[in-house]
Amino acid sequence: MKEYDCIVIGAGIAGLFSAFKLSSLGEKVLVLEKQPIPGGYATTFARNGFIFESSLHCVDGLGLGGEIREFLEEYNLDKKIEFIPLKDFARIIYPEHDFIANFSKDDFILYLKQQFPAEKENMDRLFRAFDKFYKQFDRFSKSKLPNWLNFALCPLIYPTIITASYQSAEQLISRYIKDGKLKVIITDIWRFLGLPPSRLSAFYFLIVFRGYYYQPTCNIKGGFTKLFNLMIEEMKKQGSIVRFNSTVKKITTKNGKRIKSVITDKNEEFRAKAIISNANCFDTLINLMDNEAVKKKYESKLEGMEKSISAFQVYLGLSVPAKNLGMIHSRLSVNTSYNHDDNFNYSVQSDYDNCILEITDHAQVDPSLVPDGRGSLMIMTYDNYSHWKGLSKEEYKKHKLEVADKLIQRVEKFLPGLAKYIEVKEIATPLTMERYTLSPEGSIYGFAQNVAQASINRLPQRTAVKGLILAGAWTFPGGGMHGCFVSGMEAADLASRCCCRLLKLFRSQ
Repeated sequence: MKEYDCIVIGAGIAGLFSAFKLSSLGEKVLVLEKQPIPGGYATTFARNGFIFESSLHCVDGLGLGGEIREFLEEYNLDKKIEFIPLKDFARIIYPEHDFIANFSKDDFILYLKQQFPAEKENMDRLFRAFDKFYKQFDRFSKSKLPNWLNFALCPLIYPTIITASYQSAEQLISRYIKDGKLKVIITDIWRFLGLPPSRLSAFYFLIVFRGYYYQPTCNIKGGFTKLFNLMIEEMKKQGSIVRFNSTVKKITTKNGKRIKSVITDKNEEFRAKAIISNANCFDTLINLMDNEAVKKKYESKLEGMEKSISAFQVYLGLSVPAKNLGMIHSRLSVNTSYNHDDNFNYSVQSDYDNCILEITDHAQVDPSLVPDGRGSLMIMTYDNYSHWKGLSKEEYKKHKLEVADKLIQRVEKFLPGLAKYIEVKEIATPLTMERYTLSPEGSIYGFAQNVAQASINRLPQRTAVKGLILAGAWTFPGGGMHGCFVSGMEAADLASRCCCRLLKLFRSQ
């Protein structure tokens, strides 16, 4: 039986970054991934010469000075990939507003003050409150104190973190802003978080808002899988192992108190001092767990928690660049209402005539993703898993084509004639999300980022089983590439400390 310092279940973003960090620190790591490729939701795929990002629209933290960029620089990965700076964040459309967000908080504020002059002073007060939160959050995240002590001192040293952790984004904004349409535009970023501002944690809203309005970012030439494959190559050089098409079917423990090993679908058993699971928490803590007491404990805990919404996506390979059709910017966000509760409910109710649209032109930023003279688009909206479950094979096929065509027709309002230039069309439904990632109900952000499940209320990365650590969207801090990166970093630190403690224990004996 082979033994490793750490076993990582799943080669999604959090799993890969945690495994890479541990491997770079000299730990012997085994990564087991069910799929034949890395990345989880963030992988890329090819069709007839077109390369599509499966889910990533825009990743904050990759520009100079960004948290992910600094990590890549620390380990010299930045020298082996090419970054493509993004000029704009998005073109954002509402019934009466149409503007460009360009990663600049000051430009965003200037536009809002021009549109809502009566709210100028209120906006100044709001953004001063934002800056105060960010200042305290930076002090919190850079603190050298143990996590338990850092959290215990929050009410005294970081009161804005506590305040943001117990209110919704809408409650936060409403303390300063009165105009309803202005509130809606300021909270437009909810579309990257999967809940309307009335239910979305103010804490996570503020974290993601900063990522897109305070600092430019980049794409990676050739797609993000280029980075993931590079990380795997480097890990192999360091002596770690990454195995694809390998499914973990059981996590074994010593009486449910400490991890022991994993057993794969090929009945191979591998032992480790620590296990990081990038799989969903239901599989990790219930379906794979060998101890009934642990299972029951987590069944009761997880049963009432809300999963995030799923998505419907259409990937189009075009015979001409999308820019030729009017896609002037690389990303286009379309809203039919100034009420985000309505915008969210359109997706919950599968109202494809009114739901939000996210249209991304990756090839405009990186022409290497498509054949010469061609273009591509990804059209995305949120969707409800329950409306797809139970359809017969024929009903499912027919329905997904109907929905895709309806969304394409809506996009043609902005890109006239789009349909006649389509060469490749791939469609992903909530069932697709579930099938490829094993994420229950096709949830794309793990647990929903509502107030009761975010920030200090998030499912912790430490588990009831010593040495078993969670990483990814279901645990702290939450979904999105940046959130999963942070989760992976913390998981690696927890696993490293676990390995060190066990090594000291063995030496003392």
